[in-house]
Amino acid sequence: MKIKHWIWPIIIIILALLAYLLYDKANTIHQSEALLPPSLTHLLGTDHLGRDFLTRLFVGSIVTLGLTTLILVGTVLLGLMLGLVSALVGKWLDSVLMALADMLIALPAIIIALVILGFMNNSVLGLCFALIIGWLGRYLRYFRNLARDAKTQPFVKYASLSGFSKLQTTIYHIVPHLLSNVMALITADFGKLMLSISGLAFIGLGVKPPLPELGAILFDGKSYFYSAPWLFFFPGVLLGGFALICQLLNRRYIR
Repeated sequence: MKIKHWIWPIIIIILALLAYLLYDKANTIHQSEALLPPSLTHLLGTDHLGRDFLTRLFVGSIVTLGLTTLILVGTVLLGLMLGLVSALVGKWLDSVLMALADMLIALPAIIIALVILGFMNNSVLGLCFALIIGWLGRYLRYFRNLARDAKTQPFVKYASLSGFSKLQTTIYHIVPHLLSNVMALITADFGKLMLSISGLAFIGLGVKPPLPELGAILFDGKSYFYSAPWLFFFPGVLLGGFALICQLLNRRYIR
């Protein structure tokens, strides 16, 4: 049985509220309970500060997925706007924007993010900006090519003949056409972007304590790999599981 589409926003809101309510518990320190193994009291054990690890993983997962969604939405919106401008205005502006897109595509997004973070404040806001720029190139070119193709389609020409202005045609016909095909690209990039966020957090960039994030949790656990392996194992499984789910969703959309 297929899940109704309206259920997903409700599930997301409930999970976000739970993460908000559990945030203080995830950061509550109990030094006397440090590095306890999984038990009935603490299902996934505790970390080096005695914090319940299951709670931290839940809140960290929501933080990681939320940041990934925020950055991806920002990248899509900026790529959509610049792609439309490039396709509709054309001329020298199209050449400049496509040169920018080619330059961004030629370099790995995480390298671009590292360079930008080196010049900016090392914060969550700086991380979001850096990764949006790093991932912008492919979305800019993708939307520009689709928009140029859409301009030649009969439904766009008929819209103009029906009395729609250029702006109305863009908003009501071209933009929905572009967004209808973007889910395959989003599902393909979601897992990669999530791993980029966690990878940067693992080396101390972007997300800072006490905000739990899967990459930062992995970094905290690496010092206890032998004495408390659950601190390293469970975050890694979650990251790999989320990335696998994204790839499975991508296969569904490209069929």
